[in-house]
Amino acid sequence: MKRMKKIIVTILSLAMMMGLCVTVNAAESDQNYNEIYYTVYNENGEVVDEGIIPRTTNARYHWSPNITLDNGWYTSFRMPGPNAFYVTSNTAMKFSYSLNRSATIKYQFMKSSQRSTPYADVWKTGTITAKNGSVTKTADSTAYYYVGITNASSDAITITSVDFTF
Repeated sequence: MKRMKKIIVTILSLAMMMGLCVTVNAAESDQNYNEIYYTVYNENGEVVDEGIIPRTTNARYHWSPNITLDNGWYTSFRMPGPNAFYVTSNTAMKFSYSLNRSATIKYQFMKSSQRSTPYADVWKTGTITAKNGSVTKTADSTAYYYVGITNASSDAITITSVDFTF
């Protein structure tokens, strides 16, 4: 009986030591390739440019080509369709941008009760003067949201990167 206990203890000890030598790696996360849609409007509300920015990670949009906005021009960042992003109540939404120079922009967080957003309501608005800026707003209700910016400086600006995280 004592000999059997020794054998069992030895086998269990060896199994535990061998278990420490085994390398375990987590599975690689799936890449989710969707995209974000942008539309540029001139000061008269006419569409000047539109395009698609690739999305490579969950809930984070980053893009590095450029969009140029003349004075008074506006661009919106939405899902293709163009549709707004579904955001639940009390979720923080962070919009960050980089410009080619320091300039004043007017940002607008738009809110709608419907995914399709031809005429969403202005929910939150403000101005920022900087080359790189960010603003965070917390959703007050579950709805559909997107962000837009207007060039409020005298000369043209170039948007060099955009992040929209929620």
